[in-house]
Amino acid sequence: MFKKSALLLSLATSLMVTGCGVMPTGLFGGAGGDLSAQGTKGPKAGASDWTVFVYIAGDNNLSPFAAKDLNEMEAGLSSERVKVVALVDQDRDGDSRILEIKHDPKGVNNTLVSPVIDDGGAVIPKNTKEVDTGSSATLEKFINWGTKNYPSKRSMLIMWNHGGGAFAMPNHLKSFCWDDQSGNNLNLVDLWRATQKVSSKAKFDVIGFDTCLLGHAETAYQLRDVADFLVSSEKVEPGDGWDYEALTSTLSKTPGMYPREFSTKIVETYTAWYKKARQESTLSSIDLQKLKDRVVPGINELAVNLQAGLATPAFKSALAGVVNKAASLSATGEGEEDAIDLGLFCNLIQASSLPATTKTLAKDVNTHLTRSVVSNMTNRLPDGAFTGLKIYFGLETYNTAYSNGSHQIFGTTPWAKFLQSYLKK
Repeated sequence: MFKKSALLLSLATSLMVTGCGVMPTGLFGGAGGDLSAQGTKGPKAGASDWTVFVYIAGDNNLSPFAAKDLNEMEAGLSSERVKVVALVDQDRDGDSRILEIKHDPKGVNNTLVSPVIDDGGAVIPKNTKEVDTGSSATLEKFINWGTKNYPSKRSMLIMWNHGGGAFAMPNHLKSFCWDDQSGNNLNLVDLWRATQKVSSKAKFDVIGFDTCLLGHAETAYQLRDVADFLVSSEKVEPGDGWDYEALTSTLSKTPGMYPREFSTKIVETYTAWYKKARQESTLSSIDLQKLKDRVVPGINELAVNLQAGLATPAFKSALAGVVNKAASLSATGEGEEDAIDLGLFCNLIQASSLPATTKTLAKDVNTHLTRSVVSNMTNRLPDGAFTGLKIYFGLETYNTAYSNGSHQIFGTTPWAKFLQSYLKK
């Protein structure tokens, strides 16, 4: 999914916008965890096994793809134990609605059979029938209404739209869900605030971005307490986005599927689609608890070491070589310029002339990252260039908003201080 903004083009350091319950006391599903079929939320009378909430911000040039993806959902969904509920806003005034996806036995076609749900004005205004999907208030209303009216043992939230590169909007690291009619868009803080009220009762099992460029360590860390798994792409996504027919069909066939496995199936079906199409693609599933507990502390330790080493010219020269190499392999597309692949960066450190202590810390980060990556698949890209998550690295300038804890949380860590020192800011 691909988007360009005149505002971004005017910025001196702009990037192209491109794209298209509280945690239980025990461990959650996955290797070595509790695989109870009751899910993270426990049993609920009359609840479905899964509810997938899809936030389709299609009031832009992606509007035709919204209809296509809804048809794919109808073709694949075939189990009453799985609910798919979509808030849909396309590019015509007054076309906003909520659909409960129903199976279409005729397969993918040009006709939608899913009924429009009357939400009583809770989300869709009765008078205008038009929502601003770039507003955090709309997202919060949809999440609150949806989780109340569609209780389930497990749930997923999918954000569907364009995604922006690092600081595509100058004050926020990651931006997405542009609404062309309002001119507004969402960011990570908006998503975190809208979801944390739900997560105070029960986490989303999976949060997914059917957008470009949201596969960042910062994205994962921001959402660490509102979901168990994150599915996102490091690079731009082709306009077709996810394969929703395969996704809903897979879940319909095994409605008791655990979140870890489901997140992996999303990655697999997406990758298979673009392998057939012979298009570049990246998609990964991340275990957010492991990222929170292991990966980010490891990054902080590495950052402290790197910052201290900058006082030595030979160290800084060797590090610059690593950064340049990482950028040449993983920061090559529009919107990708100010972020490098985290695993690649650490691998290159290990192969460099940097001190043994630095190499050991980089190896530790990679070990933890590998364990946190549930699934990572790429098409038509260099081996090892995309290992699951990128991390912000202003290659020429440092955006001070990265250190602003009210704009994004990760930047308050030692990584931000290291970047400022490296870029002499």
